[in-house]
Amino acid sequence: MADHPSASGPGDAQGPAISPPSRGARRPSMVLGGLLVLIGAILLAGQYVRVDIGHYGWPFFVIAPGVLILFVALSARGAVSEGLAILGSIVTVTGLILLVQDATDHYESWAYAWALIVPGAIGLGMILYGLIARRPGNVRSGTRLVAIALVLFLLGAAFFEGIVGISGYQLDHTAGVVLGALIIALGALMLVLNLTSSGRQSR
Repeated sequence: MADHPSASGPGDAQGPAISPPSRGARRPSMVLGGLLVLIGAILLAGQYVRVDIGHYGWPFFVIAPGVLILFVALSARGAVSEGLAILGSIVTVTGLILLVQDATDHYESWAYAWALIVPGAIGLGMILYGLIARRPGNVRSGTRLVAIALVLFLLGAAFFEGIVGISGYQLDHTAGVVLGALIIALGALMLVLNLTSSGRQSR
C-alpha cells in the first residue's frame, strides 16, 4: 500500500525558531541603564541643592572610573576580567576612602586605611568576579583577604587613633590596658587556630 502523505495546513508551516534574548545578555544593559539613571539623578539633585561639587564631590571623579572598570570587568568574559575586577575595586575603594576623608577632614587615617585597599579591595574584586563567573575558589580567597584587611584596619585604627592619637584623642591608662589585652588575645586565638588547622591538614 502506498503511503499517503499527511495533510498539513498553512498554519502548520514552521519557520526558523527565534530564541528570546537570554538574561545574561540583558544584565550588562540593565547595569548600564541603572548607572545612567543614578548619574542623571545626581546631576538633577545638584541643580536644586547647593553643593560645592569641586570641594566635596571631587572623590566621585575617582569613584566613577572605578565603577566603570568594574562594570566592564563583570560584564565581559576572558582572561583579563579578573584583573580588571581587582583594578576597578581598588580604584573604587580608594575613591570611597577619599570621600570619607574629605567629608571628615581626617586624611591622617591613611596611616591605617591602606589596609582597606591592599588587601581589602583586592579581596573584594576577587569576590565580585567569583560570584559573577561562578568560581567558589575566588570567593573563598577574596573572603580571606577581606577578613585580613578588616583585622588590620581595626588594629591600625586602635593603635593610631587610641594610642598614638593622630586625631588628637588618646585612650586613658585603663582603656589602653584593656585594648592591649584584647589585641593580644585576638592574636593568640588566631595563632592557635592556625596551628590546629595546620596539624589537622598534616594528618
